[in-house]
Amino acid sequence: MNKQGSIVSAWAGHVVDLYRLAKFDVRNPYSFSKFRQLKALGRRSGAKVLIETGTYLGNTAMRCSRVFDRVITIELDPELFRQSQAYLSRRSNVECLEGDALKLLPMVLDRPDVNDAMVFLDGHFSGGVTAHGELAEPACEEIEVLARFKHKLRSFIVDDFRCFGTDKGWPRKSELIASIEKHFGDQMDLTVHMDQVLVWKRQQ
Repeated sequence: MNKQGSIVSAWAGHVVDLYRLAKFDVRNPYSFSKFRQLKALGRRSGAKVLIETGTYLGNTAMRCSRVFDRVITIELDPELFRQSQAYLSRRSNVECLEGDALKLLPMVLDRPDVNDAMVFLDGHFSGGVTAHGELAEPACEEIEVLARFKHKLRSFIVDDFRCFGTDKGWPRKSELIASIEKHFGDQMDLTVHMDQVLVWKRQQ
């Protein structure tokens, strides 16, 4: 598909998502809708760097590289990492890392060149070719990591909220929200929109 066709397809998917939203038809949104939400929260929170867990094919990282100063994306599966790294190599502001995000996140956030960050937690087992780490969905454990770097965070998003408490090995929705409130409730606001949990630093 050429560039123009890809743009038309992305917007068509977004229009479908808006229609589903109006009908209260809750399901996994198209990737372009997720990107628009990432872009909007990034602007609202003043984030300059996006850290993504779960690169998959690299489409989100590619889109976000045009609206964030830098993108750091982490992929566990070796073959998906190879493919996405090749695809993203044309973007000089994208850094691809291979490994378990739960282990790499603290190292990335501890770097002195990483500040004003938004983290997109999307690294989990989704069937098919996606990788399964030690946990099927490590979001609650990753939130504990993020809590150690509050001073570097502007916002974060947890993807696929509908799957919490329903998919095998995933924590319950209440556990996810409780973890966010425990670690960030005094500093950040929270909402759930289009299958994502959005958390951003509260204005003083």
